[in-house]
Amino acid sequence: MRKLPPIAFVSLVAFLTDASACVGCRQPGVGGGDEPQTVMAGMAFSWSVISLLIVVVVVLGGLSIFIAKTCQRLDRENDVA
Repeated sequence: MRKLPPIAFVSLVAFLTDASACVGCRQPGVGGGDEPQTVMAGMAFSWSVISLLIVVVVVLGGLSIFIAKTCQRLDRENDVA
């Protein structure tokens, strides 16, 4: 039962390829998919998504390390007392 939502999501995304693409990728200009503006817009979109994901990973990693160190410090203080 726990595997049903991921399987349903993957099958839904597999059948809705147009919904997963941005507007520029779904409807390229008159020059087709190899149009320079479309290619450059796709590359810029990819780099912005990657950079935002890196920021999120760094923030979550920092928070996780902070929480782990705080828990270790509190455990040491409670064991001594």
